[in-house]
Amino acid sequence: MSKEKLFGEFFPVSTETWKAKIKADLKGADYDKKLVWHTDEGFDIQPFYRQDDLAPLNYLQALPGKFPFIRGKKVKENHWKINQFIRVETVEKAHQEALYALAGGANSLAFDINVEVTFQLLENLLADVDGENIPLNFRVPNPLDLPALLLKLAKQRDWNPAKLTGSIFCDPLSQLNLEAKGSDYSQMERLFNECFCLPAFHCITVDGGVFNNSGGSTVSEMAFTLSVANAYMLYMTEKNYDAGLVAEKMRFSFAVGSNYFMEMAKFRALRFLWAKILTAYGVPEDKAGTYLHAINAQGNKTVYDPYVNMLRTTTETMSAVLGGVDVITVLPFDGVFEVPDEKAKRVARNQQLILKEESFFDKVADPASGSYYIETLTDKLIHQAWNLFLEVDEKGGYEIAFRQGFIQERIQREANKKDLDIASRKRSILGVNQFPNTNEFIEKELPAETFFMLKQEEALERLQPYRYAAPFEALRYRTDQYAEKNSRPKVCLFTYGNMAMRRARAQFTGNFFGCAGYEIIDHPGFNSLADGIAAAKKEKPEIVVLCSSDEEYAEIALPVFESLKKESLVVLAGYPKTLVEKLKAAGMQNFIHAGANVLEELKRYQKLLGIDR
Repeated sequence: MSKEKLFGEFFPVSTETWKAKIKADLKGADYDKKLVWHTDEGFDIQPFYRQDDLAPLNYLQALPGKFPFIRGKKVKENHWKINQFIRVETVEKAHQEALYALAGGANSLAFDINVEVTFQLLENLLADVDGENIPLNFRVPNPLDLPALLLKLAKQRDWNPAKLTGSIFCDPLSQLNLEAKGSDYSQMERLFNECFCLPAFHCITVDGGVFNNSGGSTVSEMAFTLSVANAYMLYMTEKNYDAGLVAEKMRFSFAVGSNYFMEMAKFRALRFLWAKILTAYGVPEDKAGTYLHAINAQGNKTVYDPYVNMLRTTTETMSAVLGGVDVITVLPFDGVFEVPDEKAKRVARNQQLILKEESFFDKVADPASGSYYIETLTDKLIHQAWNLFLEVDEKGGYEIAFRQGFIQERIQREANKKDLDIASRKRSILGVNQFPNTNEFIEKELPAETFFMLKQEEALERLQPYRYAAPFEALRYRTDQYAEKNSRPKVCLFTYGNMAMRRARAQFTGNFFGCAGYEIIDHPGFNSLADGIAAAKKEKPEIVVLCSSDEEYAEIALPVFESLKKESLVVLAGYPKTLVEKLKAAGMQNFIHAGANVLEELKRYQKLLGIDR
């Protein structure tokens, strides 16, 4: 058998040579503008990475299960818990849902209870649930009473209290973040003491998802979450609690979005930074791990074309798994517009089961290790998040920075950037601002909060989770409501001339007005202007859009406009700079083109058609 190295016959190629080849292939186009990604996180991503890019990284020799835990705590495999979220309205219904979820593959339960928790309630809720093997998580009004109730139930069921795992939600700064109210650290301290009877239970939650769901970048989400966690560590250690014990009682909850590789790198970088912070408090390196809970981000979920939400949650879950989180809650695809039914919940569980049982994502610890791209992303996030963390620390810590408005201002600025990119379609939301399903209509009444949008005047007081698609969807929903009492607005595509240009502009136009829920009437192309004008007059559309080439617009735009302006709103697809002033002078005022603020333009057309009333 030949022992010759497989690639021995190939000569090494330098990075400079690769770049020179790429620039040559670009044929004069700007390399940075075409291929370099300028991220929201404040650093640039190159189109390719090589082994040389890993040379400065000093943690690559770290193994899974070893400090600084950049590769996670799992040594050989990548098991994670499949969590089922259950809102407790009636105990009987919640109990049945819990048993159904466990039978369907969940192995972790989270209960949201809005009434006082009694022993009887807890006993009935957890009937037939194996508390020693199923993590139990609770958000309750009276968290201080819960540890004793769980201990009493453990004695009744003959459970070993040391084997009970899960969490009791307590995040004092969440009130500051979401309600601009004061934060009560004393409840966290009392709960910490109460939880000594449950040594494996978490009683301090650091909810970092609020930063992501309010429009913040990955760097902001990481840095501010670490700042909150550091505030809790500082408070507890100043009260003379052992830093290692406090760290053991703490868990992080993060939203995971659709930026596939960035999200993967986020969890790796977060573990690294938190391990470094813990050692600064004197926690031994082998105890400086992080417990991570991931839940799908809310911001990118949609009401229209909702089945796409399944695709979003799948890739997000993949990012979280490959990033090495400990437990994942997958949101049902219909949760943004209705109470999820059992089918939607089952699909959410099955997404994780497929990743485990069919894709084998649970078989390899940190499979991203060594990837030039992901390791570089991880390193950049480490440095960017650490610098922002230090900036917050220099201001006196998280709470002071928040009360000064620093946290809100940064999150608002990043949210505004996202919103503008979505409005101008630099950032796509499938089915909403790009490639809408024009055959989909919402006829049922939806509550106003379904289309909740970021309110700028309140953003500096508190953080506001919201959905990025809401402005587009609210606009389209108005069209649907209008169509119930009136005919649905029609857009006739007046396709003429150069075949390539008319089809490209027809597709652009259908996509543009489809986002507002209008009926699109397409045509393969008219043989003459007279044919097109006759068809438009017969169809009586509210809007006629002329789709052709810039060269042909010089001859056909004004004749079409003059012939149809009394019957319809005439729009030109494109923005021919040499003709615009002439066309405007003749009364033609409406143009749609790439780079425009699509959202604002669609609002303007709704006003012109009287749909906004």
